[in-house]
Amino acid sequence: MAEIRPFRALRYDPAVAGDPARVVAPPYDVVAGRERLDLYARSPYNVSRVDYAEDRPDLAPGVDHYAVAHRDLAAWLEEGVLCRESEPRLYVYDQEFVLDGARRTRRAVFCALRLEEWEKGIVLPHEVTGAGAKLDRLRLLQATRVQLSPVMALYQPEGVPSFADRDLGAPVLDAVLPDERHTLRPVRREAADGFCAAFADRKLYVADGHHRYETALSYRDEWRTAAADWTGEEPENFILAALVSTRDPGLVILPTHRLLRLPKPLRIQLRSLRLFALEDGGVANEPNLDALVRRLQEAGRRGPAFGAIGLEPGRLHLLTPRDAHAVIARTPAERSGEWRRLDVAVLAHAVLPAVGFDGSAENIDYTESHRHALAAVVSGEWDVAFLLNPTPIEQVIAVAEAGDRMPRKSTFFYPKLATGVVMRPLD
Repeated sequence: MAEIRPFRALRYDPAVAGDPARVVAPPYDVVAGRERLDLYARSPYNVSRVDYAEDRPDLAPGVDHYAVAHRDLAAWLEEGVLCRESEPRLYVYDQEFVLDGARRTRRAVFCALRLEEWEKGIVLPHEVTGAGAKLDRLRLLQATRVQLSPVMALYQPEGVPSFADRDLGAPVLDAVLPDERHTLRPVRREAADGFCAAFADRKLYVADGHHRYETALSYRDEWRTAAADWTGEEPENFILAALVSTRDPGLVILPTHRLLRLPKPLRIQLRSLRLFALEDGGVANEPNLDALVRRLQEAGRRGPAFGAIGLEPGRLHLLTPRDAHAVIARTPAERSGEWRRLDVAVLAHAVLPAVGFDGSAENIDYTESHRHALAAVVSGEWDVAFLLNPTPIEQVIAVAEAGDRMPRKSTFFYPKLATGVVMRPLD
């Protein structure tokens, strides 16, 4: 089944690079605009400068930023900003964060994961990917030959040993940011061997990083095709992965709410939602919104349920199925039963068509914040918002096991793994 190994990491040397909090960054696909410029300014060695540098202000228009990424990584290695470990290791990555006023910690284990085609059923996806992002990641990997960001993969913890403090070395990175803390510690060899061996009979489920995984598959295939011989032990056969237990107390999936523009003038006929019972949630204000979210969570324990902002001007509603079987029957029959029971699937096929949504990309946006959804509707920027419960981890695993893929924006694993905590060079 899944094969994981220690690897010779490339990582920042704080003695040369400076404060680790100034060199790590969020993943390339969650930061844009002003936030990127802020990261570039944080340090001349911030990993964002090589991971998503196409809009760096110090680069002239038309400059090949992939070649610049290769140049900068080589310079940082030469200057000692980055150092290459002499021995292969696993690393424990503790990510502390605050959510809803409570401090939590999620633990991941960095390793090299053997690439397997999805069809083998060893490493399983749960969502679809787009071609544009994969081309960008492929060009960056071709230029740098460094895996800058990990994929996040989940595992069922039964039979997998956990690490005690005695199994770990001293921190080699400790990045303290206003809202998060990132700590990286190497795993002692004997404990690492036991951890790796435990995966010989189990599957992994990709949570984040589907684009990076499929890019790594394509890159491996490029090298395999061009090689005179191929042993399967080449570095291109593996990808940097961060493994997280499905039972980790810090594993969080946030909801992804939908913001919609509907045909003007806005004419929502509530009777068109005849498959759903609609309960009035009061005037659209924050206290009523918080109460609606609590009611939504309770209703979600019994089946699909949705909160709505703006179905009637300035009011909130809770939607629950009158007949769950009739609602699920609106979803595509060719999909797996697990997929058809997803809230996002029911919303897309039983709710949105009823309110006249035409599916155009410019007419939908997404947010993890129910308060942001409220403000967007009240301001008139968006016509209606539908609030969802988070997709339970059990459903994520069930859909992957069924060989199916969730609709876009079904899951938001929080927080994102930081880029720059550790990297995996292929040379």
